Amino acid sequence: MTGEENLRLIREIEVNRAFLLATYGQNPSLLARTEPRIRELFEPLPPMRPGAAFPEKDQAQVR
Repeated sequence: MTGEENLRLIREIEVNRAFLLATYGQNPSLLARTEPRIRELFEPLPPMRPGAAFPEKDQAQVR
C-alpha cells in the first residue's frame, strides 16, 4: 500500500468509528449490549491532578 492509500484507509476508519460512537451514544439500549471495551469509551474520565498534564513543569517548580 502506498502512503496515500494508508492515509485514505485511516480516514475511512475514523469516519466509521465516529459513526459507531455517535450511534452508541444516541441509543443507550444498544450501548448496554455492547462489549465492555466499547462501554469504557463512554465512561467519564477520572479527574486530573493539577499539573499532571505537564510533569516537567512540576519538576521546574521543585528546583
